[in-house]
Amino acid sequence: MTWLDRYFFKPSFWQKCLAFILLPVSFLYSLIAILNLYFRKNIDFKKPIISVGNLSFGGNGKTPICKAIAKEFEGVFIVLRGYKRKSKGLFVVKANNQILCDVMQSGDEAMEYAYEENISGVIVSENRVKGIQKAFDLGAKIILLDDAFSKFYIKKFDILLESKIEPYFNFTLPSGAYRLPKFYKKKANFIAKEGKDFYRYSFVKENPKAILVTAIAKPFRLYEHFIKARACYFFNDHYEFKKEELKKLLDKHHCDTLMLTFKDYVKVKDFGFKCQIIELNIELEDSFKKVLQNYLRSFNATC
Repeated sequence: MTWLDRYFFKPSFWQKCLAFILLPVSFLYSLIAILNLYFRKNIDFKKPIISVGNLSFGGNGKTPICKAIAKEFEGVFIVLRGYKRKSKGLFVVKANNQILCDVMQSGDEAMEYAYEENISGVIVSENRVKGIQKAFDLGAKIILLDDAFSKFYIKKFDILLESKIEPYFNFTLPSGAYRLPKFYKKKANFIAKEGKDFYRYSFVKENPKAILVTAIAKPFRLYEHFIKARACYFFNDHYEFKKEELKKLLDKHHCDTLMLTFKDYVKVKDFGFKCQIIELNIELEDSFKKVLQNYLRSFNATC
């Protein structure tokens, strides 16, 4: 676990003390976050928009959940912020089954979506309203918003992910892992619980000539695969890998293969290294699928 993982989920005595010291800052953060939610004009596109988000800091599986939902329908566009990308404004990452920019412009998550055959289009935009409008202009039938739960001014169907592992404290940042007060979960249209509404699977073959390298928010989710590689290295979420540093790690362990999630792979695929992908899959329960189908039927969308 990283220091932040321990602080938010399994804090030591001193980390607990720090969390309580920071409570006044958390109170101020909560107040600003709440006020920001109520000073925007409500927007209704009158078309199907599904948001997949979470209340807590870090990855709860939004990307694989969006990919799993997209497999159930046709004409799906993904609209997301494009966190840690080297560009600003609106970019069409994928349209008409063509990838139109590189990973530096799109960000790693958007490029991961772009490689999915059943996803018709991908757009990154800090302004979700502009991104949504562009997606519909390009022929989107259904829009999936990655990490937009807090955009309450947009009329949408809000899916809130609830992980098996919850933060230790119910505080907002920086004392706890929550980005909004926990009572905001009542605003969700559907709370998807891991182990009940969806199941997470991952697979990779053991390879003694590989090192496992990852820059995902919660690397401990890959715990079962740590022993399948000769060594493991964890970087900050969305880290921008450098070719030389990866080569040094391979040489250090006399290995010839990088073991990676697909999110990591899209950032190193042009480096020329042999890569082994850790397959991460989500299986949706029928009850979850039915909730989505019922929402889309209200727009006479093709299910």
